Amino acid sequence: MPKMVHPSDRPRQGFVAVAVVMASILTAFDVRTASIGLADLRGAFGLSFDEGAWLSTFATAPQILAAPCVGWLIAVFGVKRVMIGPTILYSAISILIPFFSNFESLVALHAVRAVLLGLFVGATLMTAFRNLDRKYWIFALAFYVLRIPFAQNLGLYTAGSYTQTIGWQWLYWQGAIVAPVIGVLFWCGGKPTGVDRELLKRADWGGMAIFGVALTTLYFALDQGNRLDWFRSGLVVSLLGATGFLVCVFLWHEFRVKEPWAHISILFSRNIALGFAAIGCFMTASLGSSLLEPNFLISVARLRPEQIGDFGAPYAILLLVGATVTAVALVRTVKQRATLTIGFSCFALSAWLGTQLTSVWSLPEFRLIVILQTFGEEIVFLAAVATLFSNVNPARAISLTAYVQVMRLICSETVATTMATWIRQREQLHSYLIGLHVTGATPGWNSILGQLGSGSTAGGSQADTLKRGIGVLAGIVQREANVQAYIDGFWITFVAAIAGLIVVSLMAPSPAHPLTT
Repeated sequence: MPKMVHPSDRPRQGFVAVAVVMASILTAFDVRTASIGLADLRGAFGLSFDEGAWLSTFATAPQILAAPCVGWLIAVFGVKRVMIGPTILYSAISILIPFFSNFESLVALHAVRAVLLGLFVGATLMTAFRNLDRKYWIFALAFYVLRIPFAQNLGLYTAGSYTQTIGWQWLYWQGAIVAPVIGVLFWCGGKPTGVDRELLKRADWGGMAIFGVALTTLYFALDQGNRLDWFRSGLVVSLLGATGFLVCVFLWHEFRVKEPWAHISILFSRNIALGFAAIGCFMTASLGSSLLEPNFLISVARLRPEQIGDFGAPYAILLLVGATVTAVALVRTVKQRATLTIGFSCFALSAWLGTQLTSVWSLPEFRLIVILQTFGEEIVFLAAVATLFSNVNPARAISLTAYVQVMRLICSETVATTMATWIRQREQLHSYLIGLHVTGATPGWNSILGQLGSGSTAGGSQADTLKRGIGVLAGIVQREANVQAYIDGFWITFVAAIAGLIVVSLMAPSPAHPLTT
């Protein structure tokens, strides 16, 4: 049973709760706005396309370097020692970045900033579990999950608004304002603890270092893979080979060391393995709102990010509150398996609606899809993480937290880059197939080109009209090929949702746990 909270502890727990929420949302929001505003940042810093791509990678990949071991660090040193210094450093770096233009300096600053972001979100779960009363755990977890749809819905609007109004610098300065507040809240709310010297003596430094470097290397390969065409790039192949070698070394080390930090055997439990599988299905199914919808509206409907975000911003907060309350209520009443079934059903329905996509779709047609996706994201991820922690031995919670961070970063990057590659290749295929039926042998070819060409610009010779017509026709073919490619993408998310339902059907009932009772 949860212990009673002493009245003097309530303000402290309130500070911790707010800090946990702000830290998790800050990380997701920062990454999302930087990704959406990348084109504007390239222009502001004077970077080429390749330099911009590398800057984006260095701004995200180092998150995984330290994130898996943050739970262990907090267990040893306490939340105050681990978190307060990084919040100050993060704020300082965020203020300084807009004043640099040298590419090497920008890369270094973004890499350090990414490591600090990894600390913020990595600390969320362990901080909540160690500093909050048990009856509040489910709410801390709900807000940890909330960061995903929050960043997706409001990140588009914010990134576009900054670049169009107060300045692109606020893509960085927004975090510089929030981070010190998080540090103050952790200082006021964190329990005063000493260093756990016994746990420190048993530290598996080698395992933590190898694991972090291996995952960071993999992230670099995944993030650059689509741009460099995967196995046709020597760099990508080398990174993947290095990752495979480091993973083998890590597994050998964990089986050999006396007290491993994150032994792979934690994944051998049935419900834990299926819980991670459900998260993998969730991350693929959720690409409908995080990748397919905004990319379609940008590439086909020709909208800017702030136009897309402006559509969802007025309803986002109310929608997120409703989805969060629904998710918590379901986990507390019908338990995890039924909750996961409801969430994956929302994903399946939204994906099926997405397969009805046409070139005339714009913002209103995606309204129901966004609502279903938002509820699905909150419901599924909350229930899946609750399943993981309710089935793990409390003594191994630190190891589980490490693998949760792996899923958060590596799995999400894997499915996103795979989907981007799939969309690119399917667009090329559909463009070729449509082009087979649009040739000079098509009846009425010259008259069709004449109508298309005369409709775009008046005047000019017949040759100029036909040339303009060919350009217009090529644009139509590309548009329809893109539509078909995004339909194929929605079918992938539909299959992922159905796979998620199958995974849930294989789960056993979870034991009673403070998260669910």
